[in-house]
Amino acid sequence: MREIKKSSKSDLPLVFLKWLVTVLSVVMILGFLFLVTILGIKISNFNTTPQSLSKPPNREILIPNGIIETIDIENETLTLIVKVSAGHLEIVVMDLKDAILLNQYSVKQKKSPYNE
Repeated sequence: MREIKKSSKSDLPLVFLKWLVTVLSVVMILGFLFLVTILGIKISNFNTTPQSLSKPPNREILIPNGIIETIDIENETLTLIVKVSAGHLEIVVMDLKDAILLNQYSVKQKKSPYNE
C-alpha cells in the first residue's frame, strides 16, 4: 500500500516568505528608480532656468538739487522739471510702472529781447 504523503506545515510559511521578499524587492527597486527619475528631472530643470538679465535696468534715479517747478504724471510716466539755477532747468522722465529712468535733460535758457 502506498503511503500518503502529508504536506508539512513548514512549507507554507516558506512560500509566503519567498513571495514577501520578492514583492518587497520589486517595490524597493521601483521606488529607487522613481526617486532617481524625479531627482534627475528636478536637476535638469534647475540647470535650464533662464538667466537673469545681463545688465539690470538703471534703478538709481538722482533728482537734482533745486526748486521743483512742475510735476506731471501721465500714462504711468513721471516728469519733473527742477530749476537748478537762474536759466538752468533739469528735466527728469521716469517710468512709474518699472521704476526706471527713461530720460534726463539739462536745459540752459538764454535771455531773449522778445521775452522781456
